[in-house]
Amino acid sequence: MKKSQVEQESRVIVGAHGVAAEEDHLVLGKVVQVGVISLLIFAVGAVWGWRLLVSAEREFQPDGPPPKPAALGQYEIGIVNQRLFEQDEHAVEKLDGQHAALQNGWGDQPGVAAHMPIEQAMDRVIADAQKPPPPPPPAPEPTPAPGKAPAPGKAPAPTPTQGKPPAPAPPAPAPGTPSPTPAEH
Repeated sequence: MKKSQVEQESRVIVGAHGVAAEEDHLVLGKVVQVGVISLLIFAVGAVWGWRLLVSAEREFQPDGPPPKPAALGQYEIGIVNQRLFEQDEHAVEKLDGQHAALQNGWGDQPGVAAHMPIEQAMDRVIADAQKPPPPPPPAPEPTPAPGKAPAPGKAPAPTPTQGKPPAPAPPAPAPGTPSPTPAEH
């Protein structure tokens, strides 16, 4: 008796642990045929979808697409920045200008530095902090309260009017002259 093609191609392989497995048989012609048919169906669907899009655009915009807005391409429209953050250099330029002003001194007029540079100001603060503090002023002598006798062995403290000559009185204006205004003093 003659063996069929499947029986001739089939061969059972027995592994070392007694596990039996049959060799794989691929019919390559059928696999290629299914792939080609799938690609053809995809291509027909893509062309059909593209034609639907073109006809819908013509239906909704018979005169063609509208013109581009005039504001397109500007840095800011309304209050919304239109550029990507990675491409926007405005913040970097602003910060660089501020750092340059701190390093070089700054002022109200261009080219005139009204204030010292930040490095020089920081050095000055550090130098002032390293100086010893000034000595405290001498403490004033305590004065006794009015009506109390001074402590024994000490003279009474002079009052503000004692020891100073009285201030001269301003001269009286001559009769018939206008009195001086406070701005003339």
